[in-house]
Amino acid sequence: MLGFERRGKKGSKMHGCRLSNRSTCCRSGRPRARATALRLGAIALLGALGAWTAAAHANEWPTRPVRIIVPYGAGGIATLLARLTIDPLTKKFGQPFVLENRPGGGGVLGVETVAHAANDGYTLLESGGSQFSVVPLMQQLNYDPVKDLAPITIIARNGMALAVNNDLPIHSVREIIDYAKVHPGKLNYATGGVGTSSHLVPAAFAARTGIELVAVHYQNTPQSVLDVISGTVQIFFGNVSDIVAAANSGSLRLLALSNAKRIPQFPDVPTVDETVPGFVMTAWNGYFAPNGTAQSTIDRIAAAVAEICSDPEVVAKLNKLSLEPVGNTPAEVAETIRQELPVYAAAAQAAGLVRK
Repeated sequence: MLGFERRGKKGSKMHGCRLSNRSTCCRSGRPRARATALRLGAIALLGALGAWTAAAHANEWPTRPVRIIVPYGAGGIATLLARLTIDPLTKKFGQPFVLENRPGGGGVLGVETVAHAANDGYTLLESGGSQFSVVPLMQQLNYDPVKDLAPITIIARNGMALAVNNDLPIHSVREIIDYAKVHPGKLNYATGGVGTSSHLVPAAFAARTGIELVAVHYQNTPQSVLDVISGTVQIFFGNVSDIVAAANSGSLRLLALSNAKRIPQFPDVPTVDETVPGFVMTAWNGYFAPNGTAQSTIDRIAAAVAEICSDPEVVAKLNKLSLEPVGNTPAEVAETIRQELPVYAAAAQAAGLVRK
């Protein structure tokens, strides 16, 4: 029986409710509306609680040690900068920040480790910009560094130094261009390995100025610098931090720097741009996290590194190596990568490194 009706004592007709699977009154529908409102309110409350819980977990970070992956061997500039920031970060956040060198494949192994890691803020990458602008041009990767890694901050920027053996009769950028044009293919430059800054920058310089320079590859940068000092190779055009000691001691002749402007450590050394307008190439190292890491965690790390980079003691250590402290925002890191992609693509093309 779908409904019923009965009469009161005085024969008045009483309203009867139709039985169905809806718990509502057939006259007004108010209980159903009230139930719907309650359900919607519960859903909204659960959503708010979920967002609050996620934010709370992000704000609690870190509650355990944080790994910092450096995708190169120990002893390089990336490791140095990581070590410079690890202790302050540990003190700042109250949890150990642990350095882990993971070399292999020109940095690919370490970068891949972070790109595929959980995006919980407990695995970070400290790496150079070449992993974004150069390596993808040279190798087939199973990750996309731009899409799979979230920028945090740049620790320091490194200019490129154009230096020559003291016996070479060259004392300026103009003279090296003129000499190379008169003696094509007679000037060699030492690199710290295929695809390194000391390979790409001189290749880009040669292409830009229309000269011919010959690359001589080494397994590491220190040996390449030693051979320029001895005269086995004539030119080094790579990270200024790699030849600061040799330049200060007079073991090499420093001709120019590829920074946008002269640096305080070598105020009398001109920029390449002063002779070859627009030629500016620098390297940098910074922090990254797996894509999807909480923005609040990323912002906290960026702010902490910016604080470290402004510490007078840290600034002095970096300046001693002719490094420029940075400590910028995630958005500024992303813009730096965007601007450098075409610059280093052209350099890799000039060096013959772009894979077919």
